[in-house]
Amino acid sequence: MAEWFKAPVLKTGVGSRSPGVRIPPHPPIHIFPGFLIVLQHSSMFQIPQCQQEVHNIVLHPAIPCSTLASGFDWAINWVMGMAPRTLHKLNATRVRGLKAAGLYEDGGGLRLVVSDSGAKRWVMRISIRGTRHQLGLGSYPSVSLERARERAADIRKGASEGRNVLAERRADKRGSVTFREAFETYFASKAPTLSNAKHRAQWRSTMESYAFPIIGRRAVADVQPDEILKVIGPIWSSKPETAGRLLQRIDAVLHFAIANNWRERASACIGARQVLGNRRTGEGRHHRFLPYCEVPAFVARLHDMKPTAARLCLEWTILTACRSGEARLARWNEVQEDATAWTIPAERMKARRAHVVPLPSRCAHILHVARLLQPANIGSGLIFVSGKPDRPLSDMAMTKILRAMGVAERATTHGFRTAFKVWCAEVAQTTDEISEAALAHTIPQKVRAAYLRTDFLEQRRELMARWGQFLREPSRLPGGRGRLSRQSTPEPSEV
Repeated sequence: MAEWFKAPVLKTGVGSRSPGVRIPPHPPIHIFPGFLIVLQHSSMFQIPQCQQEVHNIVLHPAIPCSTLASGFDWAINWVMGMAPRTLHKLNATRVRGLKAAGLYEDGGGLRLVVSDSGAKRWVMRISIRGTRHQLGLGSYPSVSLERARERAADIRKGASEGRNVLAERRADKRGSVTFREAFETYFASKAPTLSNAKHRAQWRSTMESYAFPIIGRRAVADVQPDEILKVIGPIWSSKPETAGRLLQRIDAVLHFAIANNWRERASACIGARQVLGNRRTGEGRHHRFLPYCEVPAFVARLHDMKPTAARLCLEWTILTACRSGEARLARWNEVQEDATAWTIPAERMKARRAHVVPLPSRCAHILHVARLLQPANIGSGLIFVSGKPDRPLSDMAMTKILRAMGVAERATTHGFRTAFKVWCAEVAQTTDEISEAALAHTIPQKVRAAYLRTDFLEQRRELMARWGQFLREPSRLPGGRGRLSRQSTPEPSEV
């Protein structure tokens, strides 16, 4: 026996007490021409509720590797309980009535998995080329017992014939997953990482408007660069910003498909991007903004208006130089009791890092008025609410005020951050690092960011106090009060 190689079967065997199961005889069994396999009784061990036997598989080293692997799979699958008489242990009535969580064997490696929630799915356990695998066959009742048995039989047949069943299944799946299905799967994990609902809606709307009509039903494995050109080309020059973002989103979906073995080719966006080149025309669009010297006059006009949640929120946004969404979703429990600092949680920040904003003294007055407007929300509720309790202001609420004041054509809410940035450089003459920290911008250079690990909180505290003073008394600082082009201020519509 020195020239024979012994390979023990891993942790399994044939149930010696299972009714109707016959253990293969000890004499050699001819499985394939020129291949011998011997099952030798080795030992006994106990498994709860089932006494099992372990066997040794004795293989001759001169057999070709492909034949050896196929025969080895056959032997392992036999002792794993795949002999014909172990099949069809379940029936349709029992499968339909199963409620308790657990594994329910049908035989031949096919089993029904019932989760704690009651969901049911079919899995197939089989050895392929000497390696154990568990393959999903679909959920019940979408895949019936009969259909699951057919799929399991096809897998067993393929394994016994020495075919690469895993590669075949991957190829089948690649041909069945459409671009739209790949997007939905990818977006389910991507959406929680997006900063706000507006960005999530933009992802889906651009796909619905431009991509899905052309490649939505195409197999994601077959999407070609010329199809990407059909999607992006018509808007590459007329809507450059939308086209650039859409191309990035399609590219992300295709890379996701590659990572999940739904696609073998490289991303089709690579070839499309090379063809499109630099045909995008025009300069990048920036947010409109008032010159910083006009902002104090604008804020003074805000003070003359009827106090509403939208008006208070707009002034808060200007004073803190924050983003619109960060202000609209501000909560009472994020502000210190002495109203000197406001901590925005990481999930609301664009960079996904918590940001502490030192508050100018005027913010205490805004909080006082907000308490009078919505006393029921004090605690953990929103500071600035719309007409319904604990419902935030819409993105358009502050835009309506800008329109009512006649400056919407010249400025946006986000543009006040630009005015603050320019004021920091020209009036406050603070360093760029401090003003960028005040705006919660990340440092683009990774090496520099790795070493510059400070939020400049104390320096920003002084900076924000000076900004609040400038908005209140601009004449006391360089760059005095300017005038807005429109003198009359009509009362804004209810927002």
